[in-house]
Amino acid sequence: MTGVTPLVDALIGLGLTQYAARAYLALVTRDRYTAAELARASGVPRQRIYDVLNSLSERGLVRVRPGPVVRYAAVDPEAAVNRMMTVHRTAYEQRERTGAELVDQLAPLWTRGRSEDDPLDYVEVIRDRDLLAERFAELQSSARHQLLTLAKLPYLVVENPTGLEAARRLSRAGGDVRCVYEHAMLDNHDMVDDVRGFLDAGERARLVAEVPMRLCIADGARVLMSMRDPRADEASSTSLLIEHPALAQLLIQAYETIWSGGEDFASAVARAGVPTG
Repeated sequence: MTGVTPLVDALIGLGLTQYAARAYLALVTRDRYTAAELARASGVPRQRIYDVLNSLSERGLVRVRPGPVVRYAAVDPEAAVNRMMTVHRTAYEQRERTGAELVDQLAPLWTRGRSEDDPLDYVEVIRDRDLLAERFAELQSSARHQLLTLAKLPYLVVENPTGLEAARRLSRAGGDVRCVYEHAMLDNHDMVDDVRGFLDAGERARLVAEVPMRLCIADGARVLMSMRDPRADEASSTSLLIEHPALAQLLIQAYETIWSGGEDFASAVARAGVPTG
């Protein structure tokens, strides 16, 4: 059987097992074999040879020669290959019919699905804290010219390398990056140092006594807001990611009112006597 690996692979490609392919190739090389002789010639284990011969016989690839000792002969290669190809053609034609029927059944469903719009498909409700951090990072990284943020204590997203990179990128491009913080954050020197890092990256910052909610508006079109549940503890909140330019424009007007009433961050830090970290 030396040098017949490509032929074995070709027969396997037509649907034979490796043992069946090796047995058929051995049968082709001689007029007939006993089962024991075929096992030795093909390398098929003796305990498997009868199962392999039965399989080849069912496919019409082997002829049985009765006698005192049963012998086996290969069907000529042209007939054998044609029989295997017929099986594949039949299976392929069946798959084509099944595929065509499936398209006929699915196409109307797909068409109806395209014509039905969810009235709230521009709103995503977020209650998981990790998902909120992920959406916040996506909002910042996708912004092209503006990021307006209200930062309310306690901060849900503390470490924010994505925000730093977004501030640098937008500032270099002449974009508008602003954040309004609460005066209470001056009591935490680490937070002050973090904000200084954002200022170095190009963000403009102001302080007010209190902001109404956590809010980020990107490019005047996308809004991420977190609202505390008024009936639950302070840690309970629901966030909404909304893609709606009209709502974003309305919130920008409210943002500008809060911004105009804020104190410059650097001036507030100096007045409070917060040391440089």
